[in-house]
Amino acid sequence: METLITVLIDAVPTLIIAGLILYIFHEYMSFVNERDKRLAIMNSKAKARESTSNAPTVPSSDFAAKLRLQAAERFVLYLERIEPGRLVMRSHQNGMSAKMLQNEMLKSIREEFDHNLSQQIYISENAWSLIKGAKDEMTKFITATGEGMKPDATSIDFSRKMFQAASKVEKLPGDVALEYLRQETNELFQK
Repeated sequence: METLITVLIDAVPTLIIAGLILYIFHEYMSFVNERDKRLAIMNSKAKARESTSNAPTVPSSDFAAKLRLQAAERFVLYLERIEPGRLVMRSHQNGMSAKMLQNEMLKSIREEFDHNLSQQIYISENAWSLIKGAKDEMTKFITATGEGMKPDATSIDFSRKMFQAASKVEKLPGDVALEYLRQETNELFQK
């Protein structure tokens, strides 16, 4: 009799856990089946809409204008972020050497550009060319600033030299692209 009680004491928790597992599995399968039914209904409705409309869908002019405006906003932000003063402020860390700051700034320009690369399809070819040119010219500007720096030069030395060089330039490469983007964006609002 004691062995029967011991077996029951050992078996009851196992049976309870097995019952809970079966219940959870049953609920999960019910959920999956219901989800699959809903997806099938949504797919059949989507196919019905596609079959009734043979014309390709083209974004409305309002939607296209919003996309172009968003792309222009992102590129304006990009061009502002690669401006020497902002670039130095974002990239500089205490204790950096001139070479480290230069490399960090070049990396930042590349990463920002790569992040916004897909937006080129929403702006004009002229705007895109100016933005690429601004990136390339700013990269050359930073590289040229770093040339001739002593190996033990600090990031402060590099920043000072860069600000001096930038002050001698009438318009930075990003400024030309910014002006063009602003003009292009204003044309969107006049339509």
